[in-house]
Amino acid sequence: MLAGLWDASLVRVRPGAEIWICPRCGARLVSRNLSHSCGQFTLEDLLAGAGPGVLDLARRYVTVLRSLGDVQVLPQKTRLTCVARVRFCGLEPRKHGFLATFALHRWLDSPRIVKTIDYGPRWRMHYVRVRSAAELDDELAGWLQESHDVVGLQSG
Repeated sequence: MLAGLWDASLVRVRPGAEIWICPRCGARLVSRNLSHSCGQFTLEDLLAGAGPGVLDLARRYVTVLRSLGDVQVLPQKTRLTCVARVRFCGLEPRKHGFLATFALHRWLDSPRIVKTIDYGPRWRMHYVRVRSAAELDDELAGWLQESHDVVGLQSG
């Protein structure tokens, strides 16, 4: 699947935006040898300890992530990250669901936000608990699209 990326050290995600591809795992990174979870992990491994139905729910979430644009979805040892030009969203597994994570330049005011972390004015991380397919709704998809367009593509 990543074989076409292994031969080239650089690919272009958008005009003027060179990205380095890790030759070991195929991860897109904004600079050569940037620290990352280098390895081959699966969604199934990541969610092995989760309850019934969580893997199917996470697969639906991954479908939403892939609909955002040219992204790379990377299951890692303890989380899943989604990369456009840079990492902008992901998933943190829980026993009965997962936390959908995404960065924005602004704060959201919603009862669905269960946690936030301020990494500075251009990186405000939001966490939304997802336990059912109904929670993978248009509102969450809109937040993820904004995260992709503004943070992931570094367009704002």
